Amino acid sequence: MKLVEGSLDKSYIVESIDGGCMAKDRLWKLGIIPGVVIKIKRRAPLKGPLMLEVNGSDVVIGRGIASRINIKEIE
Repeated sequence: MKLVEGSLDKSYIVESIDGGCMAKDRLWKLGIIPGVVIKIKRRAPLKGPLMLEVNGSDVVIGRGIASRINIKEIE
C-alpha cells in the first residue's frame, strides 16, 4: 500500500521507497527510512501535503513523494 492510501491516526511501517536518489535522500534526511514507524496525523485538503509523525517529530511531505513510499499497517 502507498502512504497516500493510508488512514489518519494509524501507525505504519515503511517497507520501501520507490524513486531516484534525490527522493530517497530527502526522505532519509527527514528520518523516513525502511523499517521506521510512521503515523499519518493530518491531510491538507485538495490533494495537499501530509503531516506525519516520525520518531516523535512532525514532518510534512507532499503527496508526490508520499506516493513513492510503500507501507504496511501495524496490527
